[in-house]
Amino acid sequence: MVPAGLLAIIALGLVVAYVLPQRVKERGEYALVRVDDRYSSDMRVVKSSATRVERAASRPSTDSGEVPLLATGAQRASRASDRAESMSRPATPLDRAAVHAQRERIALRRDRARLQAERAAQARRRGVVALGAVILTTVAWSLVIFASAAAILGAIATAVLVGVVTSSTRAASAQRAADAELLAVSREVEAAATATQALRIVSRERAAGHEAEPSDVATQAIRIVTAEDLAPLAAPAVVPSPDLPAVEQESAPWKPQDLPAPAYTLKSTVRQREARPISADDYDAAKARAARWGDLRADDAPEHPTASHELQEAAPTTAALDAILARRRRASA
Repeated sequence: MVPAGLLAIIALGLVVAYVLPQRVKERGEYALVRVDDRYSSDMRVVKSSATRVERAASRPSTDSGEVPLLATGAQRASRASDRAESMSRPATPLDRAAVHAQRERIALRRDRARLQAERAAQARRRGVVALGAVILTTVAWSLVIFASAAAILGAIATAVLVGVVTSSTRAASAQRAADAELLAVSREVEAAATATQALRIVSRERAAGHEAEPSDVATQAIRIVTAEDLAPLAAPAVVPSPDLPAVEQESAPWKPQDLPAPAYTLKSTVRQREARPISADDYDAAKARAARWGDLRADDAPEHPTASHELQEAAPTTAALDAILARRRRASA
C-alpha cells in the first residue's frame, strides 16, 4: 500500500508543476490587459469560480451595471439579453477618434443650447428694460408738455433710453461675433464627427469584405477635416524672431603649447651587448671537428660510442669536482 505521505508529495508536485504556473500566467495576462478593455463586453476576463462571480456581482463596479464583469454561461446570456446596450469601449484608434468626435459634437450642442437659453433670457430682460425706458421717457415728455414740468426731466429720461438701447445694441453685436466664432468651431466639430463616423463605417465594411464608399457629405467632411488650414483651430502662425546683430568674435592667434616629454624618453639607455669576435682558434677547432666527423663512414663504426667518448673527455673535470667535494666533507667533519 502506498503511504499517504508519498501521495501528498506527489499531489503537491503536480500542483507546483501545473496548477501554479497556470495561475501565474492567468494573473500576468490579466495585469497586461488595458483598463479600457477590462470592462469591455468584447474583451471580458472570464473566470469559472462561482464564489468570485458572486463577489464581483455584489461589489459596485464601473461597468454597464446590467451585465456583471465576471458573469459566465447562461447567466451572462440572460443578463445581456435584458439590456442590449452593454458598454463596449473602442479599441482601435479610428473608433476612439469617432467616439471622441461624437462626444465633442454632443457636448457642443448641449453648450449651444444652454447658451441660447441664457441669451434668450438676457434678450427678454433687455426688452423689459427697454420697454420700461420707453414708458418712462413717454411719461416724462408728457409731463413736460402737459404739466409744464422742467425739460430736464424729459432729457434725463431720453438719455436713459439711449443708454439702454446702446447697451442692448453692443450686447447683440458681441453675441453675433461670438456666434460667428462658435459657428466655425461647430462646423469643424460636425465635420470631424461626420468624417470619423463615415471612415469607421467604411473601414468596418471593407474589413468584412464588402465594397463601401462614403457619401458625398462624408467625403466633403473628410476633405474639410484633412485640410491644412482648419480655422479657427488651426495652429497659429510662427512669429519670426527679430534679427539680432551678429557679434563678431575675434579669434586669438594660435600659440604652441609645451607638452610633457613621453615616458619612454625618460627611461635609462640600455647598454648594447656585442658578440665575441670569432678568433683563429675557433676556426681551427671547427675545422678539426669537421675533419674528425667527416672521416667517419656508415660502415666504419667507432670503437666506442659517441656518448662514452664524451664522458671520457669530461672525466678529468668530474674527478676534479669529486676531489673538491671530498675535501669539503672532511673539513666539515
